[in-house]
Amino acid sequence: MTDTQTVDLRAAARELHDAGLCVLPIKANGSKKPAVAWLDYKVERTTPEQHDSWFGGDRPRGIAVVYGQVSGGVELIEFEGLAIREGLLDEATEIMDAAGPEIAEAWHAILNGWVTESPSGGRHYRVRVEGGDVPGNKKLASRLAREDEYTEADRQQLRERPNARIVRVLVETRGEGGYGLVEPSGGTVHATGRPYVRLEGGPDTIPVVDVGTMAAIRDHCRMLDQLPQPETPRTAPRPAPPRQDGTLRPGDDFEARADWADILRGVFRPMTTRGSETYWGWADGVGGVKATTGRDEHDRLFVFATGSEFQAEVPYSKFGAYALLQHGGDHKAAARELARQGYGSRHLAAVGARSSTAAPAPAPSEEPPEAEQEDTESAANTEDESNPEGFDYADAFGLPATVRTPYDYRVTGRGVEVLSASGENWNRVTYTPLVVTATFEDPEGDQYVELSWIDRSLGRPRRISRIVSRETAKRGRKLIETLGSAGLPCVEGDARSVEKWLAEFEASNVHRIPSEQLARWLGWQDDGTFVSSPEDGIKVDTAFEEQRGPARAHARKGTLEGWQDTIARLADFPVPRVAIAAALAAPLLKPLGLNSFTLDISSRSTKGKTTALQVALSAWADPSEHASAMSNWRTTLYAIEKRLNLVRGIVTVFDETMAVTDDSLIDEVLYQLPMNHGKARSGGAFGNMLPWETILLSSGERPALSFTTSQGAAARILGTTIAPFGDGGGPVAAAVREGVLAHHGHAGPEFIQFILSGLAQPNGREALKARHRALVDEFRGGGDMTNRRAPMVAALVLAETLACGRGLLPYEPLSYDVWRSLFTAHNPTDNRPDMALDVVREYVAGHAHELYSATRAAMGDRPPFSGWLGVLSSKDGVTEVALLPERVRKILAEAGYSLDAVVGSWIDADYLKVLKSQRPPHLVPRRFDGARAKCLAFTPEGMPYGDQDEAA
Repeated sequence: MTDTQTVDLRAAARELHDAGLCVLPIKANGSKKPAVAWLDYKVERTTPEQHDSWFGGDRPRGIAVVYGQVSGGVELIEFEGLAIREGLLDEATEIMDAAGPEIAEAWHAILNGWVTESPSGGRHYRVRVEGGDVPGNKKLASRLAREDEYTEADRQQLRERPNARIVRVLVETRGEGGYGLVEPSGGTVHATGRPYVRLEGGPDTIPVVDVGTMAAIRDHCRMLDQLPQPETPRTAPRPAPPRQDGTLRPGDDFEARADWADILRGVFRPMTTRGSETYWGWADGVGGVKATTGRDEHDRLFVFATGSEFQAEVPYSKFGAYALLQHGGDHKAAARELARQGYGSRHLAAVGARSSTAAPAPAPSEEPPEAEQEDTESAANTEDESNPEGFDYADAFGLPATVRTPYDYRVTGRGVEVLSASGENWNRVTYTPLVVTATFEDPEGDQYVELSWIDRSLGRPRRISRIVSRETAKRGRKLIETLGSAGLPCVEGDARSVEKWLAEFEASNVHRIPSEQLARWLGWQDDGTFVSSPEDGIKVDTAFEEQRGPARAHARKGTLEGWQDTIARLADFPVPRVAIAAALAAPLLKPLGLNSFTLDISSRSTKGKTTALQVALSAWADPSEHASAMSNWRTTLYAIEKRLNLVRGIVTVFDETMAVTDDSLIDEVLYQLPMNHGKARSGGAFGNMLPWETILLSSGERPALSFTTSQGAAARILGTTIAPFGDGGGPVAAAVREGVLAHHGHAGPEFIQFILSGLAQPNGREALKARHRALVDEFRGGGDMTNRRAPMVAALVLAETLACGRGLLPYEPLSYDVWRSLFTAHNPTDNRPDMALDVVREYVAGHAHELYSATRAAMGDRPPFSGWLGVLSSKDGVTEVALLPERVRKILAEAGYSLDAVVGSWIDADYLKVLKSQRPPHLVPRRFDGARAKCLAFTPEGMPYGDQDEAA
């Protein structure tokens, strides 16, 4: 991108910002993805200062607008290039013009507002929605791809899943939480290399449309959808087998000769026709287009409104529509009446069917005998016949009493059965009742369904429920594979029948099955809400079975006041107070833009390390040992990643570092934690790079830093070796532990509500960041380590200060001097080279007999079984210890240190002698036991030895 283009992007950003829009930079690699982390910008508009930094210099970039509330309620309507080439924009305009003056006027205002041509030849139209919220991104119209349009990726998908539908989107929107590229983005920003071009208007000419009219415009655009819709026997009965004599049934005859205008009279009126497709509006003339017919060769009725007897966006045959309007959906009664009117080869004798209006019919002919009556009827059964035992969905599954069994199915205590094609037999689908009991949508817009069934494996009936993605529910084999271990009452051979049954059941009860919001983790959600507990009223269904227990442990018990009375006893104990501050600081990481980090409490004593962690955890969850919120280091790396993945802004606790079975596990976790995601696993496997956002509380006899070889780890860990309850605090620790076991789960949710209310204020996020920056400056010091730790310390101090000011914590905040003494002053756990050298000194002190010396040579001592450790020599009254580097490397490795990581610091501290003529200079030649070897020769400061030669 040239300098001129860069200037253009700056000017474009200024124009967009002045129009009240939120601006984003876009990567110039053809991916169309933001060049920055942009989650915060869904709710907080970017600033001109950020625009200057993003679009300055010579970095190639594209530019985009975030739609929705952050940009003043602006929404994008996009007609893809494919839709433009196939004339759908003209078709949409005809539909809008036929819908009445209000919709037509709004539509033409949109067409003449701010219009952009995309590199693929599409059109982008913007509208500012007034009087209501902008919905999320919506796909309004699509069609199946033709074979000549398949890409290599499409063909690969078909090879893997031969029945997959390859879809091309024609019309879609970008709304709340979405973004779209704008001009003058070009060059490598789009995969084609072509630019976005402004065709008309600009950000200052976006038309304003009220929320009701905009909803109607979206509905009218949905009429362009060309995807085949599944037909149900209730709305479009399947063709029955032909009669042996070749004559027509009344329903088939009616389907062939009836006219939609006669069937829909009094409900809809024709508004306009385009080709074979007719658009219909309400019969009273109110509103715009509400339905279409003649879309394809099947000539089905599609209704897009919800104010009629018809289900929205479900295809109806002529016979299905007639049966619904004239006979309340009773197909048998409809077939009898049509036969009485003369449809079919012969008409039936009147059998008590009520008179009703239908399309003109031919003259009646000879009546067949009563025995032939069944042959003229639809294959439909009434609800009572399809469910002879009167299955009670409300009693079994808690569903509304209005839930009904789909046509051609029946549900009994024995399971679900479907009527055979011949209409003579019932075929088993499942072995116990299986239904959809709820539908969910998460903040990202992904959909899920809750499946429930009756299980009798334990000898008594019980209800089992599991939540799966809608994609899984639509793929029978995958569904059975996913839920087979949970007891799903079907086998792989039933896969197609099960997926079809679930689709039919949901379609028949779409407005009756409860629909809820779903969270897949605890803490911050993608829409800016915060879920503290499964008790918050939002369904929590975790991605992994192992996360269910810890999620349930985030529950409330006792009272907030009881918890406050308990922790009031901690006023004189800084370490457990710091742990509480860390628990409350976890939700601040996101608004402050901080990465996850660790607070480590270690000491050799048994003075309440676990209790301190339990007190902190009690702000959010049950801290008892039997609850699953309290974790232990004796586990696997993958299990730890899953546990961390449960939370985005809630504290995580791992107790007792000494219980770890492999020291490298703690090293890996401390390294990975600040990255906010787990390890990358080959092939993008399930569990690949699991995300999290947390403060990890750890305890143990050994400092967590002693398990890591990473020299940068100290800057990501706040550690203290002070006993949490000192020498005389045992009774307090016991009382506090009992108190938090009885009262927990209140403080964290109360604190986050306070934070959310603050963030909702004008410039609330900036005010919070400003307080944090001031504290960071307060805790900066003279050393690099102190400066790197300052943001973490400041987050803890800020959390405690806010909670104390709110009255949530019943004591005064710790003084800054206490915080400095804990974390910003020199801490022996910071200096890993010295800690490593201490390990070597201790080993040498205990293995002095393995050091070769002149005294040992004179005495004729043989080498020890493990070989010489090194050589002890004396010159001018100064004793020198020189050790073989491979023995030192092994000693350090067993203690969790790396020689290569610390040797440079030993040289800088003059702990090792160097000889510049050597390569490397710190390996100095020494002779002992008749041999010459390169050794690590320690100075007296590095390895003071005294008179231990004589003692040896």
